[in-house]
Amino acid sequence: MIPPLGMTPENPNDFSLPLYTLDEWSKRFPWVLAGITYRGSVSNSFDLSTEARKCNDRMEQLWRGTGFDSVVRLSQVHGTNLVVHGSDLSGNVVLNEGTDGHATWKPGVLLSITVADCVPVYLLDSKKRVVMLLHAGWRGVAGKIITKGIELLSEQWGSNVCDIYLHFGPAICGDCYEVGPEVFRSLGLSVPLQSTTVDLREILKGQAMDLGIKNRKLTTSEECTLCGCRNFFSHRNGDTGRQVALIGIRP
Repeated sequence: MIPPLGMTPENPNDFSLPLYTLDEWSKRFPWVLAGITYRGSVSNSFDLSTEARKCNDRMEQLWRGTGFDSVVRLSQVHGTNLVVHGSDLSGNVVLNEGTDGHATWKPGVLLSITVADCVPVYLLDSKKRVVMLLHAGWRGVAGKIITKGIELLSEQWGSNVCDIYLHFGPAICGDCYEVGPEVFRSLGLSVPLQSTTVDLREILKGQAMDLGIKNRKLTTSEECTLCGCRNFFSHRNGDTGRQVALIGIRP
């Protein structure tokens, strides 16, 4: 990820949108916008709290600031259900059904998920020009949400694994994410005698490679939401705010 990218809305009230973008994809695929928000400065903290009005205001800031036609957000439940957006969408769209991933091939539709330790998983088919965004906590990883995502790309658009790129965004790192034996059991790992740490991004990478995704097309952020220095929110740290991960095909 690169340093903050300032964006200007279409209205005259200028603001700086606290957003890191995925530099490698921006250069290779200029038709895609992929990134994640962060806290921001004291004067413009991007704190996506549970307060409905504040949440709506921040999502509208993303929608207008990036120049997309719409931004879609999900009612995440730490599951593996996925949806596809194909119809015309406009404005700040909220899907109320429990869903933890979505995909689109429509320009102008900005996909989003919220995270604060869980892994944002970005997928892109460079030939079919399809993008996908998944929310992967340990339950999603155990349910193999990434497998379901890649299978959906194949079934819906005929995607070839050779054309799929993946990026695992900022999340809690393997040194910080201490969990109990029930998590190891759900992930199909050897169960330790006491609580210890696990690296969800490494497990996700292994799942993707098992499906045939090439290592050279897999990238992983080095940022930890808990011990890193990039000013991210962390649920383990007691934060109520969330990052907004986003990806879309530019209008």
